[in-house]
Amino acid sequence: MLFEIITTTIMGGVAAKAFIAKQNLTDNDSGKIQRIISLSGLNVKDGKDTLTTQLVRKQKYEWGWEYKYRIPYGRSFEDYAAKQKHIEDGLNNRRQQVDLKIDKNFFKNVLQLNKTKLTNQKEIEMSFDGLLCIRVYDSPLPSTVDYIPGHEWKVPVGQTRDQNAFKFHDFEKIPHLVLGGATRYGKSNFINSMITSLVHSEPEHTHLYLIDLKGGVELSDYERIKQTESIAYEPEEALATLKTVYDRMRELQEEVRRKGKKNVQQAGIKDRYFVIVDEVGELNPAEAITREEKAIKIECQRYMSQIARLGAGLGFRQILATQYPTGDVIPRQCKQNSDAKLSFRVQSAVASRVVLDNEGAECLPQITGRAIYQTADKREIVQTPYITNQIIKETIEPHIRLHELKKEEVNNVNPTPQQPPRANTVTFEKA
Repeated sequence: MLFEIITTTIMGGVAAKAFIAKQNLTDNDSGKIQRIISLSGLNVKDGKDTLTTQLVRKQKYEWGWEYKYRIPYGRSFEDYAAKQKHIEDGLNNRRQQVDLKIDKNFFKNVLQLNKTKLTNQKEIEMSFDGLLCIRVYDSPLPSTVDYIPGHEWKVPVGQTRDQNAFKFHDFEKIPHLVLGGATRYGKSNFINSMITSLVHSEPEHTHLYLIDLKGGVELSDYERIKQTESIAYEPEEALATLKTVYDRMRELQEEVRRKGKKNVQQAGIKDRYFVIVDEVGELNPAEAITREEKAIKIECQRYMSQIARLGAGLGFRQILATQYPTGDVIPRQCKQNSDAKLSFRVQSAVASRVVLDNEGAECLPQITGRAIYQTADKREIVQTPYITNQIIKETIEPHIRLHELKKEEVNNVNPTPQQPPRANTVTFEKA
């Protein structure tokens, strides 16, 4: 009888501990974070005193915990952002996954309790609004998110950590967008999902001006659709495309002024014009080889700056993408007029500041599609959606220009026959 009471009590205690651990009802992360911060050298000596990072408040959410800290004098947010990986690794250094079930293997599971290893890793996100905010997420973002088409002028950005919400970028609210990120991290995939969403949602009012300075390997799929007004693969072609955009912008400016309105929304004009430059770094005059090439690139940047300054109210949206984020690669006027920025992983804090005006993109995990989406009032880590070639093809195929389609059909039905070489060919030359 006594043995049954003791064993029942032990089992009940173990089960209760397992339930509490599994439900995250205990919270030791705030103390661990402060200890990690202290050991990372972020405390400040003030004479004989030591100024530490002080916990102000903490709050539990469905996704995990949010902690607010007051940082000591002499420290900046950048000091803590540089230690983000230290904090994240420290939090994942000791957790234990507990999953006990009352079944025939119960005693075996109890014996193996201390040998069970963690399978889900915590991730953290840091920001600063007067207080240092550290969000600790119980489980990481998924590494793959399926493509979801947007609605009207809203295009998919990706899934956030906040209750797995899906984020959309609204081009009516934020007209211009800057994209950055090292190669193979998802920048081109995002451009494809954006174009596909626009063609799907607003096929009759979307006008595309595409500049693909990677030799056409990224945007050539859209060359034959009716939404594409112009496409360029070389700097000379880019200049012609940008001049076309500028002329059309001036025409619309005159039309809106003639109607006595302030913008296209008030004038009831539904058409929107998207200028997408993939690898804007190729239009950097500092990298020109010849004087003529430099003049072309200077003129391209001048047009892009004018579109950024004047185009928003006239229905023009400019998207500039680069995989080489250096200080002079994005024209200053374009960047200042782009309130939305999306940065995938970059190689350095300097590159992150070029795109986001802040550090952080260099700390993103090496996961394709993981990015920081930043607007004037918010900054979020997202997993951008993956779009397949099949989805792109099914979306744009109905919009291929009719004469292009007929040309393909003729070529497929009546292929040009190969002419056999003639042995005796008479050649006439003028004497």
